[in-house]
Amino acid sequence: MRAAEARLTLGVTATRTGVIDEAIDMGATALEADRKSLPHLLLVADELDRELRSQYPHEPASRDFHERIMIIKRGAIRPELPF
Repeated sequence: MRAAEARLTLGVTATRTGVIDEAIDMGATALEADRKSLPHLLLVADELDRELRSQYPHEPASRDFHERIMIIKRGAIRPELPF
């Protein structure tokens, strides 16, 4: 879990320094890790997602990463049953 968070943070740094390929690779590797606290990991992943979309809004890799985050979020949110 900590390694995944560190990779996401490195991805944010790579985005801010203009290295989109490394940012995407770090983000993808982090999301593939065994996640023990998905909500917390998604908070960190959201930061990378925002940076990628801000810095590279027209890059397909940026849009693909965003879509991947959205898919994970949709799977993580399960409605509670009333019974």
